[in-house]
Amino acid sequence: MAAARVEFQRAGYESASTRKIASDAGCNVALINRYFGSKIGLFETVMEACIELSPLAGLSQDQMVAALVDIALGKVGSQGDFDPVVVAIKSSGSASAREVVRDKLGNPMVEELASLIGGDDAKQKAGVVLSIISGMFVGRVSIGADALAGDESEIIRPMLTAALKAVLATGRD
Repeated sequence: MAAARVEFQRAGYESASTRKIASDAGCNVALINRYFGSKIGLFETVMEACIELSPLAGLSQDQMVAALVDIALGKVGSQGDFDPVVVAIKSSGSASAREVVRDKLGNPMVEELASLIGGDDAKQKAGVVLSIISGMFVGRVSIGADALAGDESEIIRPMLTAALKAVLATGRD
């Protein structure tokens, strides 16, 4: 799994090589097919439950917002050097990979965050919050926008905090 995470992070789904993954793992490529069925099966396993939101349980809304801002700014949420959002972005050119990301990462994260948010429109609020966080990853990682760079985090933090608080405060009229 470690070799697969590294390769998917480096190359995205389409360009990732199962031969390289097998070589880096010190095994035969046939073992990938035996245990995972295919490259997409391996990708599904890698993308399952990658970002842990359960530490948000029991937090006040202000504490939850602060933790979500930390995730958006890349301070927590990834497993070592593996970042599932980066993998998702790099893999977005593949219809198969997008489906896996939606089913194994996106929808489960929305459901989990919605259950933590609770109340009216929790699912939609969770979707918007996660979209904001994903957008930060795109701007910071994929695009590399200077205005969103790591050294700008303390300028960005209050903006993100206000945006997430606004989303969570929104209710039906």
